[in-house]
Amino acid sequence: MVIPLRVICFASLLLVFSFRVAAENVTNAIHAYLQQRVEIEKRDAAIVVGLVDKRGSREVGFGKLNRSSSREVDGNTPFAIGSVTKTFTALLLQDMIARGEMNLDDPVAKYLPQSVKVPVRDGKEITLRQLVVHTSGLPANPTNLGSTWADYSTEQLYSFLLNYKLRHDPGEQYKYSNLGSSLLGHAIALKAGTNFESLVQDWICRPLKMDHTGISPDESRSPIFYPQGGLSSTANDLLKYVSAQIGLTPTPITPLIEKTHEIQTQSGIPTQNLGSWFVVSDPLGKQFVLHDGDAGTCSSFVIFDEKDRRGVVVLCYPSDAEAVADIGRVLIESEWQSDERPNETEISNQSCDAFVGQYQRRDAAGTSSKSGIGIRREGNKIFAQVIGSRPWPMRALLPGVEGELLSKSENCLFARMSGLPLNLTRDNSGNVASLMVQIGGEDYSFEKISNEPPKAPELPRQPTAIKLETKLLDACTGDYKFATNGMKLTIQRKGDKLVSQAWVEDDTDGPVDVYPESESKFFDKFGNQWTFVKNENHEVISLILHGANFPDWEGKKISSSTK
Repeated sequence: MVIPLRVICFASLLLVFSFRVAAENVTNAIHAYLQQRVEIEKRDAAIVVGLVDKRGSREVGFGKLNRSSSREVDGNTPFAIGSVTKTFTALLLQDMIARGEMNLDDPVAKYLPQSVKVPVRDGKEITLRQLVVHTSGLPANPTNLGSTWADYSTEQLYSFLLNYKLRHDPGEQYKYSNLGSSLLGHAIALKAGTNFESLVQDWICRPLKMDHTGISPDESRSPIFYPQGGLSSTANDLLKYVSAQIGLTPTPITPLIEKTHEIQTQSGIPTQNLGSWFVVSDPLGKQFVLHDGDAGTCSSFVIFDEKDRRGVVVLCYPSDAEAVADIGRVLIESEWQSDERPNETEISNQSCDAFVGQYQRRDAAGTSSKSGIGIRREGNKIFAQVIGSRPWPMRALLPGVEGELLSKSENCLFARMSGLPLNLTRDNSGNVASLMVQIGGEDYSFEKISNEPPKAPELPRQPTAIKLETKLLDACTGDYKFATNGMKLTIQRKGDKLVSQAWVEDDTDGPVDVYPESESKFFDKFGNQWTFVKNENHEVISLILHGANFPDWEGKKISSSTK
């Protein structure tokens, strides 16, 4: 359902837009976009963006972390950074190697108590290197987790390692593993004779003057899991971290950072370096280094360009992993200097209305694709949005599914945040026939197929948790089996909410809190909806999971339990 929060008012065709006739500072463009997301679309409560390059750093924030707060978020506001923590853990390993305490290709078992048995397959042991780049063969999370991350003990970890059987040889396949990063951090701390938090503070934060980075105060995981996702930080601190990564700031640990940038390649495995950073390239051949994080409450995204020595940090509350990645990728590709960005100019309403419509992508051979761009007006603003899939160049053009356009001339628009131009061509009658997106010297053609404006993207539904009677919650507990993907799911009650844990074969994503919004409809922190289906006797017989990024999955209830 489209929520009517926008009012579209078309002015007379004889009127002229009143625009700022000047090149816009990139921070103003970012602020306008964040304000749109937070204040108008209600997609986020608070979001901070940071940029760093040879000219220095800058931060833009909008929103508040909670309704009772009077303070707007800024570069000094702490956010849980989730899996970006893994890059700190990998850097600690390089410090231990430099001190002569560890070796990259040593088996992790060497640094654990002798009584601990780490799984081995065909005589091959799990090494520290494999833990960094997620080729250890360990699952994403230990399967002996209870209903919470908070109470997991070292003894439980050791018990899991004793009983787990690797499905393939260490180093053979890629499998992103929170457990592997946790085990790596645990081994480092044991060898160093201290705890993970102290190592991060003493060996990374103090040398880089990152004074506001540490274990998140609302961290709900046990200390054994801190190395995979337990840190919180600020945009300012992370910009210092990125500045050190790209060599803008000489630091005492620069030689260690350079060691972490050694790229590890293997057929069929995502490219990573020894800092646990992912190394990716866009279709134009530009290379970027990145890591994202989802801490449940917050999302983070850090990306930098080593060659051009610039980086982007995006922090968001509540969690919105897709949004922070979209913003980060657009900004790392875009121009930040005001004198290099297009100047906005005045155009007539008639010209503006001529842009409105839907455009379909054409490749070099003239073949149509399933992706396109829609342009619409909302009052005196112009918006572009993705139609269909979102391949290149839309990922560089728009920060998400839509973004504001400004006018450069009667025949050229440009994306406000990225600065990328959209040049329009007209037919013999003066009507807009197509547009061309230009990026990195490449042209991408879109043919106009309709004058009808696209519908505004649906705004996210904001569910509200209610309190249900205990018996209604207990009716949902039990075990469920999904035929389509082989997933098994167990649901327990914990106070006024449900706690779910899913398994696919021997892997689990850990416990997930699920909240009621009615007797049969629930939701989780990831934006998924849960519908419990009942029979004529009001007994729950199945569960349907609705997610934005996957088709509906239905699981049959195979047993009931309230324990």
